[in-house]
Amino acid sequence: MSAALDSIIAVMADPCFRINSPTVVYERFDNELVAIHMGTGVYHSMAGVATEAFILLSEEATAVELAGALATRYAATPEQILTALAPFLEQLQKEQLITPVEIPALRKPLRIAGDETGLPFVPPSLQAFNDLEGLLLLDPIHEVGDEGWPPAADPLAT
Repeated sequence: MSAALDSIIAVMADPCFRINSPTVVYERFDNELVAIHMGTGVYHSMAGVATEAFILLSEEATAVELAGALATRYAATPEQILTALAPFLEQLQKEQLITPVEIPALRKPLRIAGDETGLPFVPPSLQAFNDLEGLLLLDPIHEVGDEGWPPAADPLAT
């Protein structure tokens, strides 16, 4: 087989992941990201490389694609980053923050926003907190439309 075909087969064998939305909601604050799993009430904190990797997963990505994109920003080789990503992706799956994608969407190559390069590489990590679990499960966060919350009673229903 040709080297190009071997490369395509290797990428196809690499599992693709995406953020487990709408079950998982997240917000980025400067260099930190907070993600909440609405089904479990556990919230998670990520910083640095972990934040960038998680944001890239919103576009669906394989570990190899993540490593390649992150290598353009951080002072590490794609191979070093790929090695560090494996336990991080495993933990994201265990916490049900990401889910496998059977048929990846067609998209352009992954890119990280911003122009900074050569940043120090610190392996990505995920911190889980369940101290608000009871509150989140008791009073779930919900989307509110133009009609507001709670919904107005139907006057014809009485």
